[in-house]
Amino acid sequence: MWQDFANTLNELNKAYKALIELGKKKRNALVMVDMKTVENLLPQEEKLTAEIARLEKNRQNILLKMAATNEKLGPESKMEDILSFAPAGKMREILQKLYAMLQTTVKEAQELSEGNALLIRAAMEAAAFHLNRIGGATVEPAYGRGGEVVTHRKNFDYNA
Repeated sequence: MWQDFANTLNELNKAYKALIELGKKKRNALVMVDMKTVENLLPQEEKLTAEIARLEKNRQNILLKMAATNEKLGPESKMEDILSFAPAGKMREILQKLYAMLQTTVKEAQELSEGNALLIRAAMEAAAFHLNRIGGATVEPAYGRGGEVVTHRKNFDYNA
């Protein structure tokens, strides 16, 4: 069971590292406003996140089996507590290293994801600004009864 747990942690770590590499490619594409590349990366990203979800579920199932065999382990047990029940020696050391690596890669993946989300929001706001500029929409400096007042310039008169 401990070997399965170590294998799952290792696979999770590999999947998160692959997600980080994909996230870096996505960030570069977003910075270059290369939406075709971003669109091509999305299926790969979905596949990786599905794999991470599967591995995470597997990890949780292994932990549930461990909790069933050890009354001191429960749903609120911390990883440090779980690792203290691992067989002493090389296995415990491997599990501790894998867990530390996983913490680092998950944190890096989250930070990269947040940065990419910020870039996406900025790109969407820039696109909306330019569409409004092209369409002649302006926001009045004062609020009306229903909130902001947006006016649209008539670029074409179709009543000819």
